[in-house]
Amino acid sequence: MRDKTAVGVLGGYGAVGGAVVRRLHRAGAGPLLVAGRDADRAAALVTGLPEGGSDAAALAVDLTDPDSLDRFTAGCRLVVNCAGPSYRVLDLVARAALRNGADYVDAAGDDPVRDLLSAGQGAERWAAAGRVAVLSAGALPGLSSLLPRALAARATAAVALDAYVGGVAPLTPAAAGDVLLGRGPEHGTPAAAWEEGRIRERALAPRRAERLDAFPAPVDAFPFLSAEAVRLARDTGVGRLRWYTVFGGGRLAEELAMAWALDGTGTAELVTAADEDVRRHGAWYGQEFHLWDGVEDGPPTARLVLRAEDSYELSGFLAATAALGVLHGAIAPGVRFAAEVLDPLRVTEDLATDGAAELRML
Repeated sequence: MRDKTAVGVLGGYGAVGGAVVRRLHRAGAGPLLVAGRDADRAAALVTGLPEGGSDAAALAVDLTDPDSLDRFTAGCRLVVNCAGPSYRVLDLVARAALRNGADYVDAAGDDPVRDLLSAGQGAERWAAAGRVAVLSAGALPGLSSLLPRALAARATAAVALDAYVGGVAPLTPAAAGDVLLGRGPEHGTPAAAWEEGRIRERALAPRRAERLDAFPAPVDAFPFLSAEAVRLARDTGVGRLRWYTVFGGGRLAEELAMAWALDGTGTAELVTAADEDVRRHGAWYGQEFHLWDGVEDGPPTARLVLRAEDSYELSGFLAATAALGVLHGAIAPGVRFAAEVLDPLRVTEDLATDGAAELRML
């Protein structure tokens, strides 16, 4: 068995995993294990790190093989999971981490993973073992809840919030799987809004050709009240929350609607549609939040605008931030979402200087 001091990043050579590895390496959080099915890709990423990744190593790990996964997690003090799609991986890696005495950070891992880990006495087992599991440490979910919390933290009485999240970006097969599978009542409610402490169904219509500062061109915004948005509303106490998923190109939205209508499971068409949108419109991503402080009438009293070229870098930023928090002992044992345990004002300040995005609070 390896010395149990390593920080293992599963899916560490992917779009999100690579961003996590680079940030952790820069922060001196080694030794690092860059893990995944393709040992050659893992080794190439390690070699490309400063000083040839002298404090990092590549490892072949097949998460569908319990023995392979146990060997990997047994050598780690912390496992950062960037493998996907999340809605198929679910709690598989997290349970291996707990079984082998490692803490856990998931760049995805939304409510279905939390529910699986917390079922029965699951949450108590993590706490009793002194182990930490941090979920939803990505751009969405994750920053999409932390950034508006930073706005709310600066308000006297936050009463209403609008959110616009999305853009135009290439999809990895894993990300396409999460987009395809992220539907159903456990994930959220289309066309719904949060009003007066409850979900109001069929409350909102799509907004076409919307002009917002977070996006370089007019966008179509589709209302979808996610489980993350409901938690945000409850935690901040806002009486009204309207949440919109933004598409800057038409092909992905069309292909996704068709896949859902036909109950499709293939991701190749979504990847192709996203690539077509990027070729036509370029790649860009944004998050914009409007907050009303004290009164709901009139224009918003505060706004937060984030613009980025790459949402995967944003996910890497937050997953690495959560990992460093765990390593520094700043997060108590148990199963929690990143937005519940990270300081929103500190995260917002750090992101503003990270280089992964342009961020303004107005």
